[in-house]
Amino acid sequence: MKKIILVFTFFVLLSCSNDNEISNSEWIFVACEGNYGASNGSVYMINSLGEIDSIPNLGDVVQSVEVHENKLFVLVNNSHKLHVFDIDTEGLSLPGIEIDLDGSSPREMVVDGERLYFTNWNTKDVKYLDLFNYKIEKLIDINGLPEGIIKQGKDLFIAVNMNEDYSSSDKVIRYDITKNNIEEIITVGDGPLDLEFNNDELYISRTYYDENYAAFHGTSQYSPNNKNVLIKEYGKNTPCGGSVHSLNNKVYRSALGGIAEMDQFLNLIETSVIGNFNQSEVYSVEVINNNVYFGLTDYSNYNKIKVISKDNLEVASYDVGKIPGDFAIWRK
Repeated sequence: MKKIILVFTFFVLLSCSNDNEISNSEWIFVACEGNYGASNGSVYMINSLGEIDSIPNLGDVVQSVEVHENKLFVLVNNSHKLHVFDIDTEGLSLPGIEIDLDGSSPREMVVDGERLYFTNWNTKDVKYLDLFNYKIEKLIDINGLPEGIIKQGKDLFIAVNMNEDYSSSDKVIRYDITKNNIEEIITVGDGPLDLEFNNDELYISRTYYDENYAAFHGTSQYSPNNKNVLIKEYGKNTPCGGSVHSLNNKVYRSALGGIAEMDQFLNLIETSVIGNFNQSEVYSVEVINNNVYFGLTDYSNYNKIKVISKDNLEVASYDVGKIPGDFAIWRK
């Protein structure tokens, strides 16, 4: 059993709302990593009225956020913590619950009705938080460094981005939760990172590096029904990012300063790009409410969220904390 710190010494409701007659119906949560080696990672909150609030100083590298029902889960990578907050229309209940992850270096997470699953680099495994008793348990050891994770039916799909020696891995693991067993190890090409299902097909963005730290990018598609894998390489130092997304029943990849639709062979359709940013500043992307949320940063003083419609029009812009890296949404 892992150490759990329960903090209930006082109760504060974080809210930026005023007495507007229009009530708030949703929150967009943004994980802002902060400076590596510091403790200035934060979560920014944007409500349906466009108002912003934040929770500062959550730890060193706020890695990812996830919403389940009326709970917000926040993984802090270099502080090895999991924060849990209650959500309502007025904001978050503070201080929440802080769970010590014993140096696991948590990365990404996915939740179902009973468990919050999350990948870990230092301990090279997938663990889960039991949402009934809030105990941390190990699900499976991983031969390498697991990154992206997604649930489809009874299966977890886990992207193994690197091997234990930090060379590029080329594996995605399919784990059957009902059988508690690895059902398949899928070879998808080097550097699997982010995962997205569309029409029962699994899409995998890939990023990997050579011995000189030059970046290479690619995308793969896996068909669970016939076990076919399609692998597409985009080449060295191509203007690509690291995520895949579904929008209007089409699949997009972060690339070319925005997101680009992919054809049946995973080629990037340049005329389809949504967003027009400096690719080096596009740190994160998420599709929410048929809009595309871009986390932009110069790793210094420029840290913004730009919201672009599916028609490629800017609909909102927000200043946020340093290095915005992940998004989650809560609706009333």
